Amino acid sequence: MLDPVDRETEARLRERVDPEKLERHVDAFEGTERVSGTDDEWEAAEYVVETLREYGCTAELHEFEGYISVPEDARLDVTAPTRETFDEAITASFGASTPPDGVSGEVVRLDDVTEESVAGADLDGKVVFTTGLPTPEPITLLDAAGAAAVIYQSVNPEQLHEMIVTPVWGTPGLDDGDELPSLPVAQIGQDAGDWLLTRCEAGPVEATVTTEVTTELTTLPCPVGRVEGTESDRYLVVGNHVDSWYEGITDNATAMAATLELARIAADDPPARGLVFGFWPAHSTGRYAGSAWWADREWLDLRENGVAYYHLDLNGLDGADGLWHQEMAELGDEHLDVLETAGELPLLDGGEAGFLGDDRPARNSDQSFWGAGLSSLLSGARLEPGGEGGPIGGGWWWHTPEDTRDKVDIDVLAEETRIAVTLASRLCESPSLPHDYRATATDIREQVTEIEAETGRSFDGVHEDLDALEAALAAAYERIEGVDAVGSDAAAAA
Repeated sequence: MLDPVDRETEARLRERVDPEKLERHVDAFEGTERVSGTDDEWEAAEYVVETLREYGCTAELHEFEGYISVPEDARLDVTAPTRETFDEAITASFGASTPPDGVSGEVVRLDDVTEESVAGADLDGKVVFTTGLPTPEPITLLDAAGAAAVIYQSVNPEQLHEMIVTPVWGTPGLDDGDELPSLPVAQIGQDAGDWLLTRCEAGPVEATVTTEVTTELTTLPCPVGRVEGTESDRYLVVGNHVDSWYEGITDNATAMAATLELARIAADDPPARGLVFGFWPAHSTGRYAGSAWWADREWLDLRENGVAYYHLDLNGLDGADGLWHQEMAELGDEHLDVLETAGELPLLDGGEAGFLGDDRPARNSDQSFWGAGLSSLLSGARLEPGGEGGPIGGGWWWHTPEDTRDKVDIDVLAEETRIAVTLASRLCESPSLPHDYRATATDIREQVTEIEAETGRSFDGVHEDLDALEAALAAAYERIEGVDAVGSDAAAAA
C-alpha cells in the first residue's frame, strides 16, 4: 500500500537545521526588553520581517490596536497589629490600579481560592491572602465576592513570576468588557508571605495594598511570514510570540529563532502545502491579543485552508531533560511519532507536565485558532516542574528578570527545531493529511461519558450523533485505504 504520509522528506530537511544560525538569532534579541508596545518590541518585529524576506519568504509587518496591560509597581503595608512595609512586590497584568494611598482592609487567609472556599468566607471589603500564581479563575471569584484586594505569596523561594489575570481573550469587545477584573493584585516573596502568615495565625491583621498598572489601547506590530505551497493553497500555521517579560530570552526569543530557521529551510525547499509564520505580540500583556487579532482577520481563509496550528514557546531551556507535548486527538499518534523520530530527549510523563497541563491543548499559549477549525499541537523540551524547573517546567527564571542569554542550551534548541521541521514536513508534504478524525470522535465520546458519570445525566442524542459520525468516518477511511491499495498494486505491476 502506498503510504499517504511522507516520512522521507523530513530526514533530508532535518539535516539542514543550522545551530549557528539559531544562535545568531538568539543573540540578536539579547538585551532587548520586548514588552508589548515598546520600541524594543517594534525593533524585534522589524528584525523578523527583514530576516524572513532575506530568506525568501513573503513577509508583512501588520499593525493593529490592541488592549494591553503592563504592570508597573506594587507595595504591601501591614498596619496592624504591627507595621511592616514590603516593597519588593509586583502586581499583575490586568490587575486594577489602586488610588495613590492604596486600598485597606482586614487580611483574610485562604489556602486555596475555590468556589467552595470563597463561598464559605466573608470577603467583602477584605484583603485576601493566598499562595500560588495569580490567574483569571481565582481573581474572578474574589472580584465577584467583593474583596478589596488580593495578596499572593510566590510559589518560588527566590523569584516573583509575572502573570496576567484577565479571562478575556484578546482585545475585549462590547460584549465582554465587563469581564475585565477590577481587583488590585499584589505578589510578594515567600519570606514575606511566611511572615504575614505567622501574623495571620496569631490574630487579626490589617494591611494596605498599593498597585499601579497601565492598561490602554496601544498600536502593536504583528510580523507574519509565508511560504506558498507548490501544489496546494492549504497551509500549516507555526506561531510564537514576539513580546516578552523583561529580556525573555527563553520566553520567547528562542522560539522566534526556531521559527526563523524553519522558515529558511522551507523557503529553500518549498513544500506542497504552504507555511505561515506568526510572531504574535501581546501574548504576555494582552491575553494573546496578537494571535486573536490575526485569527479574526484571516478567519475565512483559515477556515477554508488552515490545516493545523503549531505553537513554539519556551525553547532551548538549559537543563531540559524531557519532551512535553499537547495535541488534539486527530494528530496524537503522528505527533508522538514525530517526537520519537526527531527528538533525542525522552517524553515526559503526563504527571510531569506542570501548570500548563498535559494531553490536550488548554486555554493558553496563543490557542486562537480552534474556532476556525485548525488542529492544534504544542511541544518542546522542559524541565521537571519544581525546583530548577520552576512552576511550569520552564525554568525557575520563567517570567522573571533572570530569563537571560545564559539560560539557553543551543543543542536543545536545535533538537526542538528539528522536531518542528519534521512536523512541518509531515503536515505539508504528505499526499494525505495525517489527521485521523476517528480518534477525535472516540475522544469526544470519552469526554461525554465522563460528564454523564459526573452529573448522573444521559446524553443519548449526542451518542446517536457520534454513532453516525463514526460510521461516516469508517466509510471514508475505508475508501482512502482502498485508493492506497490500488496505487500500491499499480506500482507493483509497473
